[in-house]
Amino acid sequence: MARKASLLVIFLTVFIDLIGFGIVLPVLPLYAKTYGAAGIIAGLIVASYSLMQFLFAPWWGRLSDRIGRRPVLLISTAGACISYILFALACYYESLWGLLASRMAAGVCGANLSVASAYIADVSSPEDRSKRMGLIGMAFGLGFIVGPALGALSAEWFGVTGPGWTAATICGLNLILAYFVLGESRRPESDPAPPPPRLQQITRILKRKQLACLMGVFFLATFCFTCFESTFVVAFTGTKESPGTFSFKQDVRVQNVDEPLTWVQDWHVVSGEEVRRGEPICTLVTLTNTNVINAPKSGRITFENREIAPSNGKIATIDYTRTIAYYMLVFCGLIGAVIQGKFIGPLVNWLGEKWLIVVGLALLGVSLAWLPLANAPHFYLLLGALALFSVSSSVYRAPTYGLISLNAGPNEQGEVMGVVQSIGSLARIIGPLIALGLLDVSIRLPYFICAAIAVVAAIVAAFLLKPADKAALVAEAGLREKEVGEEPPRKINLRGKAVHDGEGVDESQVQEGPKRINLRAKPTEDVGSEANEKEEG
Repeated sequence: MARKASLLVIFLTVFIDLIGFGIVLPVLPLYAKTYGAAGIIAGLIVASYSLMQFLFAPWWGRLSDRIGRRPVLLISTAGACISYILFALACYYESLWGLLASRMAAGVCGANLSVASAYIADVSSPEDRSKRMGLIGMAFGLGFIVGPALGALSAEWFGVTGPGWTAATICGLNLILAYFVLGESRRPESDPAPPPPRLQQITRILKRKQLACLMGVFFLATFCFTCFESTFVVAFTGTKESPGTFSFKQDVRVQNVDEPLTWVQDWHVVSGEEVRRGEPICTLVTLTNTNVINAPKSGRITFENREIAPSNGKIATIDYTRTIAYYMLVFCGLIGAVIQGKFIGPLVNWLGEKWLIVVGLALLGVSLAWLPLANAPHFYLLLGALALFSVSSSVYRAPTYGLISLNAGPNEQGEVMGVVQSIGSLARIIGPLIALGLLDVSIRLPYFICAAIAVVAAIVAAFLLKPADKAALVAEAGLREKEVGEEPPRKINLRGKAVHDGEGVDESQVQEGPKRINLRAKPTEDVGSEANEKEEG
Protein backbone atom coordinates (compact mmCIF):
# COMPACT_ATOMS: atom_id res chain seq x y z
CA MET A 1 0.00 0.00 0.00
CA ALA A 2 2.80 2.42 0.92
CA ARG A 3 4.58 1.64 -2.36
CA LYS A 4 1.40 2.35 -4.37
CA ALA A 5 0.91 5.62 -2.50
CA SER A 6 4.50 6.61 -3.28
CA LEU A 7 4.02 5.81 -6.97
CA LEU A 8 0.87 7.93 -6.98
CA VAL A 9 2.79 10.85 -5.46
CA ILE A 10 5.59 10.40 -8.02
CA PHE A 11 3.01 10.47 -10.82
CA LEU A 12 1.43 13.59 -9.33
CA THR A 13 4.86 15.19 -8.90
CA VAL A 14 5.71 14.82 -12.59
CA PHE A 15 2.14 15.60 -13.66
CA ILE A 16 1.94 18.80 -11.60
CA ASP A 17 5.43 19.83 -12.68
CA LEU A 18 4.31 19.59 -16.30
CA ILE A 19 1.00 21.32 -15.53
CA GLY A 20 3.02 24.28 -14.24
CA PHE A 21 5.20 24.13 -17.34
CA GLY A 22 2.08 24.03 -19.56
CA ILE A 23 0.53 26.97 -17.70
CA VAL A 24 3.57 29.25 -17.96
CA LEU A 25 5.32 28.33 -21.22
CA PRO A 26 2.62 29.46 -23.70
CA VAL A 27 2.47 33.02 -22.36
CA LEU A 28 6.14 33.43 -21.38
CA PRO A 29 7.37 34.73 -24.77
CA LEU A 30 4.22 36.85 -25.12
CA TYR A 31 4.82 38.55 -21.77
CA ALA A 32 8.49 39.05 -22.59
CA LYS A 33 7.62 40.71 -25.91
CA THR A 34 4.85 42.77 -24.28
CA TYR A 35 7.28 44.07 -21.66
CA GLY A 36 9.57 45.37 -24.39
CA ALA A 37 12.04 42.54 -25.00
CA ALA A 38 13.53 42.08 -28.45
CA GLY A 39 12.99 38.67 -30.05
CA ILE A 40 16.43 37.35 -29.19
CA ILE A 41 16.03 38.42 -25.54
CA ALA A 42 12.61 36.79 -25.32
CA GLY A 43 14.19 33.65 -26.82
CA LEU A 44 16.93 33.76 -24.19
CA ILE A 45 14.33 33.92 -21.40
CA VAL A 46 12.48 30.92 -22.86
CA ALA A 47 15.69 28.93 -23.47
CA SER A 48 17.10 29.64 -20.00
CA TYR A 49 14.92 26.91 -18.46
CA SER A 50 16.24 24.15 -20.74
CA LEU A 51 19.81 25.41 -20.37
CA MET A 52 19.71 25.39 -16.56
CA GLN A 53 17.99 21.99 -16.51
CA PHE A 54 20.62 20.58 -18.87
CA LEU A 55 23.41 21.82 -16.59
CA PHE A 56 21.93 20.97 -13.19
CA ALA A 57 19.78 17.84 -13.66
CA PRO A 58 22.82 15.45 -13.62
CA TRP A 59 24.06 17.09 -10.42
CA TRP A 60 20.69 16.58 -8.75
CA GLY A 61 20.75 12.95 -9.88
CA ARG A 62 24.14 12.35 -8.29
CA LEU A 63 22.99 14.16 -5.13
CA SER A 64 19.97 11.85 -4.92
CA ASP A 65 22.39 8.88 -4.97
CA ARG A 66 24.10 10.28 -1.86
CA ILE A 67 21.28 11.73 0.26
CA GLY A 68 18.25 9.90 -1.18
CA ARG A 69 15.47 10.55 -3.70
CA ARG A 70 12.93 11.95 -1.24
CA PRO A 71 14.85 15.07 -0.09
CA VAL A 72 15.87 15.94 -3.65
CA LEU A 73 12.26 15.65 -4.86
CA LEU A 74 11.07 17.83 -1.98
CA ILE A 75 13.75 20.45 -2.64
CA SER A 76 13.06 20.57 -6.38
CA THR A 77 9.29 20.81 -5.83
CA ALA A 78 9.77 23.65 -3.34
CA GLY A 79 12.10 25.36 -5.81
CA ALA A 80 9.51 25.05 -8.59
CA CYS A 81 6.90 26.63 -6.30
CA ILE A 82 9.21 29.57 -5.58
CA SER A 83 10.00 30.00 -9.29
CA TYR A 84 6.30 30.32 -10.14
CA ILE A 85 5.86 32.92 -7.39
CA LEU A 86 8.73 34.85 -8.98
CA PHE A 87 6.98 34.52 -12.34
CA ALA A 88 3.72 35.95 -10.96
CA LEU A 89 5.56 38.87 -9.36
CA ALA A 90 7.50 39.51 -12.57
CA CYS A 91 4.21 39.67 -14.48
CA TYR A 92 2.72 42.07 -11.93
CA TYR A 93 5.72 44.44 -12.08
CA GLU A 94 6.30 43.82 -15.83
CA SER A 95 9.94 42.93 -15.17
CA LEU A 96 12.05 41.19 -17.82
CA TRP A 97 14.75 40.44 -15.25
CA GLY A 98 12.09 38.87 -13.04
CA LEU A 99 10.93 36.63 -15.91
CA LEU A 100 14.51 35.53 -16.57
CA ALA A 101 15.18 34.85 -12.88
CA SER A 102 11.98 32.81 -12.53
CA ARG A 103 12.77 30.57 -15.50
CA MET A 104 16.41 30.09 -14.49
CA ALA A 105 15.29 29.13 -10.98
CA ALA A 106 12.76 26.68 -12.42
CA GLY A 107 15.48 25.13 -14.60
CA VAL A 108 17.98 24.84 -11.73
CA CYS A 109 15.35 23.04 -9.64
CA GLY A 110 14.09 20.98 -12.58
CA ALA A 111 15.29 17.66 -11.19
CA ASN A 112 11.84 16.13 -10.84
CA LEU A 113 11.83 14.11 -14.04
CA SER A 114 15.23 12.41 -13.75
CA VAL A 115 14.94 11.73 -10.01
CA ALA A 116 11.35 10.53 -10.41
CA SER A 117 12.59 8.02 -13.00
CA ALA A 118 15.24 6.82 -10.53
CA TYR A 119 12.58 6.56 -7.80
CA ILE A 120 10.39 4.34 -9.98
CA ALA A 121 13.41 2.17 -10.81
CA ASP A 122 14.14 1.81 -7.09
CA VAL A 123 10.66 0.56 -6.17
CA SER A 124 9.96 -1.58 -9.26
CA SER A 125 11.04 -5.08 -10.14
CA PRO A 126 12.76 -5.45 -13.54
CA GLU A 127 9.65 -6.98 -15.13
CA ASP A 128 7.43 -4.09 -13.88
CA ARG A 129 9.86 -1.28 -14.52
CA SER A 130 8.91 -0.48 -18.13
CA LYS A 131 5.21 -0.53 -17.30
CA ARG A 132 5.68 1.82 -14.38
CA MET A 133 7.94 4.12 -16.40
CA GLY A 134 4.85 4.57 -18.59
CA LEU A 135 3.45 6.65 -15.71
CA ILE A 136 5.90 9.38 -16.65
CA GLY A 137 4.75 9.30 -20.27
CA MET A 138 1.14 9.49 -19.13
CA ALA A 139 1.97 12.44 -16.86
CA PHE A 140 3.61 14.20 -19.83
CA GLY A 141 0.54 13.83 -22.01
CA LEU A 142 -1.96 14.85 -19.36
CA GLY A 143 0.20 17.73 -18.14
CA PHE A 144 0.32 19.34 -21.56
CA ILE A 145 -3.46 19.10 -21.83
CA VAL A 146 -4.45 20.22 -18.33
CA GLY A 147 -1.72 22.89 -18.09
CA PRO A 148 -2.93 25.14 -20.94
CA ALA A 149 -6.55 24.62 -19.85
CA LEU A 150 -5.75 25.81 -16.32
CA GLY A 151 -3.69 28.62 -17.84
CA ALA A 152 -6.72 29.82 -19.82
CA LEU A 153 -9.02 29.69 -16.80
CA SER A 154 -6.53 31.35 -14.44
CA ALA A 155 -5.77 34.11 -16.96
CA GLU A 156 -9.51 34.75 -17.31
CA TRP A 157 -10.28 34.68 -13.58
CA PHE A 158 -7.18 36.35 -12.14
CA GLY A 159 -5.65 38.32 -15.00
CA VAL A 160 -2.04 38.52 -16.08
CA THR A 161 -0.62 37.13 -12.81
CA GLY A 162 -3.14 34.27 -12.66
CA PRO A 163 -1.03 31.59 -14.43
CA GLY A 164 1.92 32.15 -12.08
CA TRP A 165 -0.12 32.06 -8.88
CA THR A 166 -2.08 29.01 -10.06
CA ALA A 167 1.10 27.07 -10.88
CA ALA A 168 2.65 28.06 -7.53
CA THR A 169 -0.45 26.95 -5.62
CA ILE A 170 -0.53 23.57 -7.35
CA CYS A 171 3.18 22.99 -6.67
CA GLY A 172 2.70 24.00 -3.02
CA LEU A 173 -0.11 21.47 -2.58
CA ASN A 174 2.05 18.81 -4.22
CA LEU A 175 4.91 19.65 -1.84
CA ILE A 176 2.64 19.15 1.18
CA LEU A 177 1.37 15.82 -0.19
CA ALA A 178 4.89 14.58 -0.95
CA TYR A 179 6.15 15.59 2.50
CA PHE A 180 3.55 13.49 4.30
CA VAL A 181 3.15 10.54 1.89
CA LEU A 182 6.35 10.07 -0.09
CA GLY A 183 8.78 7.57 1.40
CA GLU A 184 12.46 7.12 0.67
CA SER A 185 13.19 4.63 -2.13
CA ARG A 186 16.97 4.75 -2.23
CA ARG A 187 18.63 1.52 -1.06
CA PRO A 188 22.32 0.65 -0.99
CA GLU A 189 21.77 -1.76 -3.88
CA SER A 190 19.73 0.71 -5.97
CA ASP A 191 21.09 1.67 -9.38
CA PRO A 192 22.75 5.11 -9.36
CA ALA A 193 21.36 7.94 -11.44
CA PRO A 194 22.84 7.73 -14.95
CA PRO A 195 25.71 10.16 -15.57
CA PRO A 196 25.46 12.62 -18.46
CA PRO A 197 26.89 11.37 -21.76
CA ARG A 198 30.48 12.33 -22.34
CA LEU A 199 31.85 13.71 -25.58
CA GLN A 200 33.58 10.41 -26.36
CA GLN A 201 30.31 8.52 -25.92
CA ILE A 202 28.42 10.93 -28.18
CA THR A 203 31.16 10.75 -30.83
CA ARG A 204 31.29 6.95 -30.72
CA ILE A 205 27.51 6.63 -31.05
CA LEU A 206 27.31 9.17 -33.89
CA LYS A 207 29.91 7.19 -35.86
CA ARG A 208 27.23 4.58 -36.46
CA LYS A 209 25.42 5.69 -39.58
CA GLN A 210 21.88 4.73 -38.67
CA LEU A 211 22.03 6.19 -35.16
CA ALA A 212 23.63 9.38 -36.47
CA CYS A 213 20.87 9.75 -39.07
CA LEU A 214 18.12 9.08 -36.52
CA MET A 215 19.54 11.54 -34.03
CA GLY A 216 19.95 14.18 -36.73
CA VAL A 217 16.31 13.73 -37.70
CA PHE A 218 15.30 13.84 -34.04
CA PHE A 219 17.24 17.09 -33.52
CA LEU A 220 15.63 18.79 -36.53
CA ALA A 221 12.13 17.64 -35.57
CA THR A 222 12.57 18.77 -31.96
CA PHE A 223 13.92 22.11 -33.18
CA CYS A 224 10.82 22.65 -35.35
CA PHE A 225 8.45 21.68 -32.53
CA THR A 226 10.22 24.01 -30.08
CA CYS A 227 10.04 26.89 -32.55
CA PHE A 228 6.27 26.41 -32.84
CA GLU A 229 5.93 26.16 -29.06
CA SER A 230 7.87 29.40 -28.55
CA THR A 231 6.18 31.53 -31.19
CA PHE A 232 2.57 30.38 -31.58
CA VAL A 233 0.97 32.48 -28.84
CA VAL A 234 2.96 35.59 -29.86
CA ALA A 235 2.07 35.15 -33.54
CA PHE A 236 -1.57 34.33 -32.78
CA THR A 237 -2.16 37.04 -30.17
CA GLY A 238 0.25 39.82 -31.08
CA THR A 239 1.48 42.60 -28.80
CA LYS A 240 0.60 46.24 -28.31
CA GLU A 241 2.94 47.28 -31.11
CA SER A 242 2.49 44.31 -33.47
CA PRO A 243 -0.95 42.76 -34.07
CA GLY A 244 -1.26 38.98 -34.36
CA THR A 245 -2.98 36.83 -36.96
CA PHE A 246 -6.25 36.71 -34.99
CA SER A 247 -8.05 39.04 -32.62
CA PHE A 248 -10.89 38.22 -30.22
CA LYS A 249 -12.40 41.29 -28.56
CA GLN A 250 -15.32 42.21 -26.36
CA ASP A 251 -16.79 45.69 -26.18
CA VAL A 252 -17.29 47.42 -22.85
CA ARG A 253 -20.63 49.20 -23.04
CA VAL A 254 -22.63 51.25 -20.56
CA GLN A 255 -26.38 51.38 -20.25
CA ASN A 256 -28.75 54.34 -20.10
CA VAL A 257 -26.57 56.78 -22.05
CA ASP A 258 -29.68 58.57 -23.28
CA GLU A 259 -29.55 60.96 -20.33
CA PRO A 260 -28.58 64.55 -21.24
CA LEU A 261 -25.15 64.34 -19.63
CA THR A 262 -23.22 61.08 -19.23
CA TRP A 263 -19.50 61.38 -18.77
CA VAL A 264 -16.55 59.39 -17.52
CA GLN A 265 -15.23 61.03 -14.42
CA ASP A 266 -12.17 58.86 -13.84
CA TRP A 267 -10.28 56.03 -15.64
CA HIS A 268 -8.75 53.58 -13.19
CA VAL A 269 -6.61 51.80 -15.83
CA VAL A 270 -4.32 52.82 -18.67
CA SER A 271 -5.17 52.05 -22.28
CA GLY A 272 -3.10 49.16 -23.59
CA GLU A 273 -2.63 47.51 -20.18
CA GLU A 274 -3.91 44.18 -18.93
CA VAL A 275 -7.07 44.14 -16.83
CA ARG A 276 -8.65 41.40 -14.74
CA ARG A 277 -12.28 40.37 -14.98
CA GLY A 278 -14.30 42.29 -12.40
CA GLU A 279 -11.61 44.93 -11.96
CA PRO A 280 -12.94 48.55 -11.87
CA ILE A 281 -11.94 50.34 -15.06
CA CYS A 282 -13.77 53.67 -14.81
CA THR A 283 -16.41 55.69 -12.98
CA LEU A 284 -19.46 56.80 -14.98
CA VAL A 285 -21.35 59.87 -13.82
CA THR A 286 -24.84 61.00 -14.84
CA LEU A 287 -27.18 63.67 -13.50
CA THR A 288 -28.91 61.11 -11.30
CA ASN A 289 -26.26 58.62 -10.15
CA THR A 290 -22.64 57.46 -10.22
CA ASN A 291 -21.65 53.95 -11.34
CA VAL A 292 -18.36 52.06 -11.31
CA ILE A 293 -17.82 50.08 -14.53
CA ASN A 294 -16.01 46.74 -14.12
CA ALA A 295 -14.16 44.76 -16.76
CA PRO A 296 -16.40 42.00 -18.19
CA LYS A 297 -13.34 39.92 -19.25
CA SER A 298 -9.63 39.62 -18.61
CA GLY A 299 -7.36 40.90 -21.34
CA ARG A 300 -5.72 43.97 -22.85
CA ILE A 301 -7.99 47.04 -22.70
CA THR A 302 -7.96 49.90 -25.20
CA PHE A 303 -10.07 53.06 -25.15
CA GLU A 304 -10.10 56.65 -26.24
CA ASN A 305 -9.55 58.95 -23.31
CA ARG A 306 -12.86 60.77 -23.76
CA GLU A 307 -14.95 62.43 -21.13
CA ILE A 308 -18.41 61.97 -22.63
CA ALA A 309 -19.79 58.47 -23.26
CA PRO A 310 -20.80 57.98 -26.93
CA SER A 311 -24.40 57.38 -27.92
CA ASN A 312 -23.82 53.68 -28.66
CA GLY A 313 -22.56 53.13 -25.11
CA LYS A 314 -19.19 51.68 -26.17
CA ILE A 315 -16.41 53.10 -24.00
CA ALA A 316 -13.62 50.48 -24.36
CA THR A 317 -12.57 47.19 -25.95
CA ILE A 318 -10.92 44.21 -24.22
CA ASP A 319 -8.74 41.88 -26.30
CA TYR A 320 -8.87 38.33 -24.85
CA THR A 321 -7.07 36.54 -27.69
CA ARG A 322 -4.50 35.18 -25.23
CA THR A 323 -7.18 33.07 -23.53
CA ILE A 324 -8.26 31.62 -26.89
CA ALA A 325 -4.60 30.77 -27.63
CA TYR A 326 -4.51 28.65 -24.49
CA TYR A 327 -7.55 26.71 -25.67
CA MET A 328 -5.90 26.16 -29.05
CA LEU A 329 -3.02 24.43 -27.27
CA VAL A 330 -5.51 22.28 -25.34
CA PHE A 331 -7.00 21.34 -28.73
CA CYS A 332 -3.53 20.29 -29.93
CA GLY A 333 -2.86 18.27 -26.77
CA LEU A 334 -6.12 16.34 -27.01
CA ILE A 335 -5.48 15.36 -30.64
CA GLY A 336 -1.93 14.31 -29.80
CA ALA A 337 -3.11 12.17 -26.89
CA VAL A 338 -5.67 10.38 -29.07
CA ILE A 339 -3.13 9.71 -31.84
CA GLN A 340 -0.47 8.38 -29.47
CA GLY A 341 -2.91 6.34 -27.45
CA LYS A 342 -4.95 4.71 -30.22
CA PHE A 343 -3.27 4.90 -33.62
CA ILE A 344 0.52 4.61 -33.28
CA GLY A 345 0.52 0.81 -33.02
CA PRO A 346 -1.69 0.20 -36.09
CA LEU A 347 0.22 2.82 -38.10
CA VAL A 348 3.58 1.20 -37.29
CA ASN A 349 2.19 -2.19 -38.35
CA TRP A 350 0.88 -0.68 -41.59
CA LEU A 351 3.76 1.59 -42.71
CA GLY A 352 6.70 0.53 -40.54
CA GLU A 353 8.84 2.86 -38.44
CA LYS A 354 10.86 4.35 -41.30
CA TRP A 355 7.97 5.46 -43.50
CA LEU A 356 5.92 6.61 -40.54
CA ILE A 357 8.81 8.95 -39.65
CA VAL A 358 9.04 10.16 -43.26
CA VAL A 359 5.29 10.80 -43.57
CA GLY A 360 5.13 12.46 -40.14
CA LEU A 361 7.97 14.87 -40.94
CA ALA A 362 6.55 15.70 -44.37
CA LEU A 363 3.14 16.48 -42.86
CA LEU A 364 4.86 18.50 -40.14
CA GLY A 365 6.42 20.65 -42.86
CA VAL A 366 3.04 21.14 -44.55
CA SER A 367 1.36 22.14 -41.27
CA LEU A 368 4.12 24.63 -40.37
CA ALA A 369 3.86 26.29 -43.79
CA TRP A 370 0.06 26.37 -43.46
CA LEU A 371 -0.08 27.93 -39.96
CA PRO A 372 1.03 31.52 -40.77
CA LEU A 373 -1.30 31.60 -43.80
CA ALA A 374 -4.37 31.02 -41.61
CA ASN A 375 -5.44 34.57 -40.82
CA ALA A 376 -8.63 36.16 -39.50
CA PRO A 377 -11.47 35.70 -40.13
CA HIS A 378 -10.78 32.14 -41.38
CA PHE A 379 -10.58 30.47 -38.00
CA TYR A 380 -11.41 27.05 -39.43
CA LEU A 381 -8.17 27.17 -41.45
CA LEU A 382 -6.21 27.64 -38.24
CA LEU A 383 -7.99 24.68 -36.61
CA GLY A 384 -7.13 22.52 -39.63
CA ALA A 385 -3.47 23.56 -39.53
CA LEU A 386 -3.23 22.90 -35.78
CA ALA A 387 -4.92 19.51 -36.16
CA LEU A 388 -2.44 18.51 -38.88
CA PHE A 389 0.46 19.77 -36.76
CA SER A 390 -0.71 17.73 -33.76
CA VAL A 391 -1.17 14.56 -35.82
CA SER A 392 2.19 14.86 -37.58
CA SER A 393 4.21 15.73 -34.47
CA SER A 394 2.61 12.78 -32.64
CA VAL A 395 3.19 10.37 -35.52
CA TYR A 396 6.96 10.75 -35.98
CA ARG A 397 8.02 10.83 -32.31
CA ALA A 398 7.24 7.27 -31.17
CA PRO A 399 8.76 5.44 -34.20
CA THR A 400 11.87 7.65 -33.97
CA TYR A 401 12.44 6.52 -30.39
CA GLY A 402 11.60 2.96 -31.43
CA LEU A 403 14.18 2.87 -34.24
CA ILE A 404 16.83 4.43 -32.03
CA SER A 405 16.18 1.77 -29.40
CA LEU A 406 16.28 -1.02 -32.01
CA ASN A 407 19.65 0.20 -33.32
CA ALA A 408 21.13 0.18 -29.83
CA GLY A 409 22.28 -2.97 -28.09
CA PRO A 410 20.54 -4.24 -24.94
CA ASN A 411 23.46 -3.11 -22.77
CA GLU A 412 23.71 0.41 -24.26
CA GLN A 413 20.08 1.51 -24.17
CA GLY A 414 20.63 3.93 -21.29
CA GLU A 415 23.75 5.41 -22.88
CA VAL A 416 22.05 5.97 -26.24
CA MET A 417 18.90 7.44 -24.71
CA GLY A 418 21.09 9.77 -22.65
CA VAL A 419 22.62 11.06 -25.89
CA VAL A 420 19.11 11.48 -27.32
CA GLN A 421 18.07 13.57 -24.31
CA SER A 422 21.18 15.73 -24.66
CA ILE A 423 20.44 16.35 -28.35
CA GLY A 424 16.83 17.20 -27.52
CA SER A 425 17.96 19.65 -24.84
CA LEU A 426 20.29 21.32 -27.35
CA ALA A 427 17.39 21.76 -29.78
CA ARG A 428 15.21 23.25 -27.02
CA ILE A 429 17.96 25.74 -26.16
CA ILE A 430 18.69 26.85 -29.72
CA GLY A 431 15.11 26.81 -31.05
CA PRO A 432 13.59 29.71 -29.04
CA LEU A 433 16.61 31.94 -29.67
CA ILE A 434 16.35 31.58 -33.44
CA ALA A 435 12.54 31.45 -33.73
CA LEU A 436 11.77 34.52 -31.61
CA GLY A 437 14.64 36.40 -33.24
CA LEU A 438 13.16 35.68 -36.68
CA LEU A 439 9.72 36.71 -35.43
CA ASP A 440 10.98 40.30 -35.18
CA VAL A 441 11.62 40.21 -38.93
CA SER A 442 8.32 38.59 -39.95
CA ILE A 443 5.58 36.57 -38.27
CA ARG A 444 5.70 34.06 -41.13
CA LEU A 445 9.48 33.66 -41.40
CA PRO A 446 10.16 31.17 -38.54
CA TYR A 447 7.29 28.94 -39.73
CA PHE A 448 8.43 28.86 -43.36
CA ILE A 449 12.04 28.11 -42.33
CA CYS A 450 10.93 25.32 -39.99
CA ALA A 451 8.66 23.93 -42.71
CA ALA A 452 11.68 23.69 -45.03
CA ILE A 453 13.75 22.04 -42.27
CA ALA A 454 11.02 19.45 -41.63
CA VAL A 455 10.80 18.59 -45.34
CA VAL A 456 14.60 18.27 -45.55
CA ALA A 457 14.52 15.95 -42.53
CA ALA A 458 11.82 13.85 -44.24
CA ILE A 459 13.97 13.55 -47.40
CA VAL A 460 17.04 12.58 -45.36
CA ALA A 461 15.00 9.96 -43.52
CA ALA A 462 13.58 8.58 -46.79
CA PHE A 463 16.99 8.07 -48.38
CA LEU A 464 19.25 7.20 -45.45
CA LEU A 465 17.14 5.35 -42.92
CA LYS A 466 16.80 1.59 -43.20
CA PRO A 467 13.50 -0.14 -42.45
CA ALA A 468 13.44 -1.92 -39.12
CA ASP A 469 14.47 -5.55 -39.67
CA LYS A 470 14.13 -6.33 -36.01
CA ALA A 471 15.70 -9.77 -36.08
CA ALA A 472 18.73 -8.49 -38.00
CA LEU A 473 19.09 -5.46 -35.72
CA VAL A 474 19.01 -7.62 -32.60
CA ALA A 475 21.61 -9.99 -34.07
CA GLU A 476 23.82 -7.06 -35.13
CA ALA A 477 23.56 -5.48 -31.69
CA GLY A 478 24.48 -8.78 -30.07
CA LEU A 479 27.50 -9.15 -32.36
CA ARG A 480 28.61 -5.60 -31.59
CA GLU A 481 28.43 -6.25 -27.87
CA LYS A 482 30.40 -9.46 -28.31
CA GLU A 483 33.13 -7.58 -30.19
CA VAL A 484 33.46 -4.84 -27.60
CA GLY A 485 32.62 -7.01 -24.61
CA GLU A 486 34.81 -8.33 -21.90
CA GLU A 487 37.62 -10.81 -22.38
CA PRO A 488 36.38 -14.41 -22.47
CA PRO A 489 36.30 -16.15 -19.09
CA ARG A 490 39.14 -18.45 -18.14
CA LYS A 491 38.94 -21.88 -16.64
CA ILE A 492 41.52 -22.90 -14.11
CA ASN A 493 42.88 -26.30 -14.93
CA LEU A 494 44.09 -28.20 -11.91
CA ARG A 495 46.94 -29.49 -14.03
CA GLY A 496 48.47 -26.05 -13.78
CA LYS A 497 47.38 -24.15 -16.92
CA ALA A 498 44.58 -21.61 -17.43
CA VAL A 499 42.54 -22.64 -20.48
CA HIS A 500 40.47 -20.13 -22.53
CA ASP A 501 37.12 -20.92 -24.08
CA GLY A 502 37.66 -21.23 -27.80
CA GLU A 503 40.63 -22.24 -29.86
CA GLY A 504 43.88 -20.73 -31.03
CA VAL A 505 44.99 -19.19 -27.74
CA ASP A 506 48.54 -17.96 -27.62
CA GLU A 507 50.63 -19.87 -25.10
CA SER A 508 52.02 -16.57 -23.80
CA GLN A 509 48.52 -15.58 -22.72
CA VAL A 510 47.95 -18.76 -20.72
CA GLN A 511 48.45 -18.18 -17.02
CA GLU A 512 49.73 -20.59 -14.49
CA GLY A 513 46.93 -21.95 -12.32
CA PRO A 514 47.21 -22.78 -8.63
CA LYS A 515 49.33 -25.75 -7.75
CA ARG A 516 47.47 -28.77 -6.45
CA ILE A 517 48.69 -29.93 -3.08
CA ASN A 518 48.35 -33.65 -2.57
CA LEU A 519 48.16 -34.38 1.12
CA ARG A 520 48.72 -38.06 0.49
CA ALA A 521 52.18 -37.25 -0.95
CA LYS A 522 51.76 -39.21 -4.14
CA PRO A 523 54.22 -38.64 -6.92
CA THR A 524 53.48 -35.83 -9.38
CA GLU A 525 52.91 -38.23 -12.28
CA ASP A 526 50.18 -40.01 -10.33
CA VAL A 527 48.47 -36.71 -9.55
CA GLY A 528 48.37 -35.80 -13.22
CA SER A 529 47.05 -39.20 -14.28
CA GLU A 530 44.43 -39.12 -11.54
CA ALA A 531 43.20 -35.67 -12.70
CA ASN A 532 43.04 -36.93 -16.28
CA GLU A 533 40.99 -39.96 -15.23
CA LYS A 534 38.50 -37.67 -13.44
CA GLU A 535 38.15 -35.45 -16.49
CA GLU A 536 37.63 -38.44 -18.78
CA GLY A 537 35.05 -39.79 -16.37
